[in-house]
Amino acid sequence: MDKFFCDGSYEEDLREYTELVVQKYGVSSPAAQREIRCLADAGNTVAGKLFADQVFYLRLLRKYPYREAFSLYLKTADIRISGDGVWSCGGAAYPLSFWMLGYYLVNYRKSSSLLKCEEIEAIETMPEKERLLTAMELAVSCIKYVKAPGAVNLAGRILQEAAEDEALFEALKPFVIERLIGKEFSGFSVCGAAEKASDCAALSELFFEEAVKEGYVYACNNLAAREADRLLQGGGQDAAKTKESIERYINYLRLSADKYEPYAANRLGLFYITGEISSPAGRLVSREYVNFALAKEYFLKATVYPDVNSAWAFFNLLKYFQKDFDQDLEKINEYMDYIKELNPEVYDLTMEL
Repeated sequence: MDKFFCDGSYEEDLREYTELVVQKYGVSSPAAQREIRCLADAGNTVAGKLFADQVFYLRLLRKYPYREAFSLYLKTADIRISGDGVWSCGGAAYPLSFWMLGYYLVNYRKSSSLLKCEEIEAIETMPEKERLLTAMELAVSCIKYVKAPGAVNLAGRILQEAAEDEALFEALKPFVIERLIGKEFSGFSVCGAAEKASDCAALSELFFEEAVKEGYVYACNNLAAREADRLLQGGGQDAAKTKESIERYINYLRLSADKYEPYAANRLGLFYITGEISSPAGRLVSREYVNFALAKEYFLKATVYPDVNSAWAFFNLLKYFQKDFDQDLEKINEYMDYIKELNPEVYDLTMEL
């Protein structure tokens, strides 16, 4: 039996949540949010996971939100962690909670909103390799029950790290061979090899592509970054192949940006302003793609559902479209207020414009 598994009871929880909350109150209203908490208190794992999301995404006032959300995700995954750090699952789990726990293990104190989160002892005491191995098991277990694009993308990220780290690959190899190679998941099969670390690069790309098919914006961003690396590492490739690679880069960013993902929209806006693609491998400039109208369109898209990356989009609008604001001091002040709230470091740079 898999280490992390579901006994199917979540399906009744999902039916109950839909009937008692969605059909009566919708999803986002205050009444719906309160009903979610009540249903979570009664033991409904679907509502419990959604309540954990409210805490995680800072929709509720909590002193230690990420620590509390982690505990709630453990509860709705029916997972216990023993005193000596062993994870065990009882089966009365909602599979999406597996994904969120894996997300914690991959990103804790490394990236995203978990970069500077409070200490979570259960993760703090886990060696890095063990975190990634457990995260991979959690992601794959989630995918086994539901094709959650976030879990598919997470598996892709871990495989990508394994492609670049021989020690991680050796630790992950038995799991990849046993649980991935030749296996069928919700709508896709995993073909390929896992004989050496470099094989994981192809496997990670497969998982990213599957997440992109589901419209998962962060997988689109991952593939855009991969395309930039490939383009800039390719150095001497001919003009036709370079153009194809640039078009793929644009397409991946556009898929994400058209869903109002701020990082991708701002990055695409910058590309249309400068014609530049950059990665750790270097930079490439193609002026033929410069298009100010498209640049402005994507900078504005980056501000629709704002996060810290949106501060850069407001900054770029003020920097590259100054004439639009010459007679509109109120709009300038509005943008400055947004930048200050979203990312104070960008605010300091904006003051120098």
